[in-house]
Amino acid sequence: MTAPIRSFVVRIYRRHGRAGIDGVVEDVKTGRSRPFHSIAELWDALRGARRSLGRKDAPSLPPAD
Repeated sequence: MTAPIRSFVVRIYRRHGRAGIDGVVEDVKTGRSRPFHSIAELWDALRGARRSLGRKDAPSLPPAD
């Protein structure tokens, strides 16, 4: 049995050198989003999406400088 395909929107607002990024992952199906502040947090958000992506009304990040 294969797992269903999940769709996400990943918005990257800011980069900080090689490993630092800020953004939001949104689950297309549920509309829930989760902010991230590093590549590791982005990966955790995508891997953990099966459990829960967090609040639907995640705060937006300020525009990049």
